[in-house]
Amino acid sequence: MLKSSNEFNGQIISCKELYPIYNHLKDTLAYPQDLSDLLRAQVVYAVSALDKLIHELVKKGMIEVFNGSRTKTKKFSSFGISLETLMKIREVSTIEMPQSQEETAIYWFEREIFLKHKTLSFQDPDKIADALSYIWSEEHKWQKIHLKIIQPIGTLQVMTEKDIKTYLKNIVARRNQIVHEADINIQNSSKEIMDADEANNIVQFIDALGKGIYECVK
Repeated sequence: MLKSSNEFNGQIISCKELYPIYNHLKDTLAYPQDLSDLLRAQVVYAVSALDKLIHELVKKGMIEVFNGSRTKTKKFSSFGISLETLMKIREVSTIEMPQSQEETAIYWFEREIFLKHKTLSFQDPDKIADALSYIWSEEHKWQKIHLKIIQPIGTLQVMTEKDIKTYLKNIVARRNQIVHEADINIQNSSKEIMDADEANNIVQFIDALGKGIYECVK
């Protein structure tokens, strides 16, 4: 799981590196055009990094359960696999010395997880909690996650558990508006305002949230 956390950290660093570019073009070079799309890119990439982190933590955690190195959860027990995968797992289980990944049960189980989850997004608080249920039996997940988040974050005030979930929902809604609607306000057909403080708060929040989730399930 540490590798997944490190990858997330690297992706967040890349998001943060867009701000100096924005600032240099805007203030140092006095670039005349609107540069706010660089800030929107920060938001999109940060949410994508969180989504990817949850996918990876869940996948690796499920493999640990499959291997017997992590406690099985109720939701894990309800995970369904195709007959094709079941037959492949039975087939390779008779191989004493596998010569390739395809000859291991882990390969086919991981493939099944990928196929089942590849069209799902783990961004909304409820969907994140549901996904984590495959590897974490904690009933009050967001309460535990909240306790792991180092605050304050950016210029945001100290947040309660409810605040964190609401803010994440608002971020995801804004991300969807950027990605699917070009961040256009349908009432006046102009782009919504995106300033540096808003973008930086979002990236720092996602950073803290991802780290908090990792600390809970690692």
